[in-house]
Amino acid sequence: MENINIAIIGSNGFIGRHLTERLAAEKNTRLFLFSKNDASAFGSSFPYKKLDLDNKAQLAADFAHIDFIYYLASETIPSTSWENPVMDIEKNLLPFIHFTESISQLSVKKIIFISSGGTVYGATDHMVDEHSFTNPFSPYGIVKLTMEHFLNYFKVKYKLNFDIYRVSNVYGEGQNTGKGIGLINTFIEKIMTEKKIYIFGDGKNVRNYLYVKDLAELMLTSLREDVGAAEIYNTSSNATLTVNEIAKIMKKILPESFDIVYREARQSDNSAIHLDNSKIVQLNPDFRFTEIEEGILKTYQHIKGLSF
Repeated sequence: MENINIAIIGSNGFIGRHLTERLAAEKNTRLFLFSKNDASAFGSSFPYKKLDLDNKAQLAADFAHIDFIYYLASETIPSTSWENPVMDIEKNLLPFIHFTESISQLSVKKIIFISSGGTVYGATDHMVDEHSFTNPFSPYGIVKLTMEHFLNYFKVKYKLNFDIYRVSNVYGEGQNTGKGIGLINTFIEKIMTEKKIYIFGDGKNVRNYLYVKDLAELMLTSLREDVGAAEIYNTSSNATLTVNEIAKIMKKILPESFDIVYREARQSDNSAIHLDNSKIVQLNPDFRFTEIEEGILKTYQHIKGLSF
């Protein structure tokens, strides 16, 4: 089998680092890493370049030999997007359009995009699959869904194939909670530093929680399925829980006591999302999700070892 050349945009990020580690274990793959940083998180282990989205000639040269592109870059989170929707358009949507336009006439077989399962459907009171009505109310979800639609545009215009992973709330080792995301990681850090956690609203918001190494594994689906097909995958675990239930699990399994402090609800938070993950599960029949208790403990042990 010939080598497959894979580019990872956002390789220094939380998901990007885990995906890089997982892909590095695959035979017949050559990785090419890109991010906005001057240096790679992996040192000189893989070819790395700081991405310049304004240099179309350089983009054409850098991606001329690439077969698959994982596009993981994102500059905003739901709460910041809520306060400044124009920033989401400027920092995420426009660079994505410029990049995809630049590479769409090359020999790229497929671009693989991380979308947001927690926001593109809006609030739901029932299970939603990939064909369900999308009704995002937050600028973050609106922009993510718009990026999905532009992928369809580039497929029609240039025959550029794509896969979209509508991902639920990811947690695990190495997440940067300083950006204001990552409920499980944030809770663990607050337990260690303040012996308390902060819950916005009444804690009854329903979310799905996906261990980051499970996500990295599931994202290899794009390399195994029909490269000529454009697919959307709800990428979530079987752990759909309220925030209060997450706190209860932590009370039970973590070796530290803590208090729960409730704060005023945030408008940007989705009240409930119920993702039907059967499509991607059926394509990976031997895959088993990391149980939420195990994932939380692994995350706790990693954070504990950092210095807390």
